[in-house]
Order: sequence, then C-alpha cells, then structure tokens
Amino acid sequence: ENKFKESPFIEQMMVVGENRKYASALIVPAFPYLKSWCERKNIPFDSNENVIRNPEVIARIKSEVDSFNENFGQTEQIKKFALLPSEWTPASGDLTQKLSLKRKVIAERNKEAIEKMYEGQS
Repeated sequence: ENKFKESPFIEQMMVVGENRKYASALIVPAFPYLKSWCERKNIPFDSNENVIRNPEVIARIKSEVDSFNENFGQTEQIKKFALLPSEWTPASGDLTQKLSLKRKVIAERNKEAIEKMYEGQS
C-alpha cells in the first residue's frame, strides 16, 4: 500500500482480497493533483463522484497501478481496483487518531465495491 502511495495520483489505498483468488484495492485518488491533471487534459472535474467514473481517469490510475505492480510478485499484484470519492479521516471513522486504516470499517462501508471486483469469482 505504501509503495502505491508514492504515486502523485494516489492519496490513500487499502488492499483487499484475503481468502480470494487475487488482490484488489480500494483507492482514494489525490484529488488536488487529479484536478490539475484533468485541467491539463481538458477533462471536466465537477465533482469527485463524477471524475472517478471518467474512463480517462480510470485508465490513468490503472496505468499507475500497473507500473507499481511490476515491483511485486504475481500473487501480490493488484488485479482490480475501485476508486472512492472521499478521503478516509479520523472524523469519518475510517482512520484511527494515529491515521491507521480501520480495515474492518472501510471494508464494511465499501462492501458493494469490493464484491463488484470479485463478481464471477468462484
């Protein structure tokens, strides 16, 4: 997770996939950086919710994930990801006061997104 956060496009990330066939990730983009990138690419940025659905944005984040995946073995590589529209904070209940991920809370709140990444997996 920390390696991927070296990307200017990725603010926060949580790898999921325990007891699954492959690793996936929930990713919170670095929205200020993403906004300036969108401006340079003439991609409309009216809200976090809309921009994370933009195919060009998804493709750009995918290229970041793919380039970092080269540093990992096959079983550690992120196969799928879901982009989330808001940062995890202690106030939102997603982080501890020491800014550690509350994995169970984040997984529960994003259960639908996680299940979508594993649809069709037996």
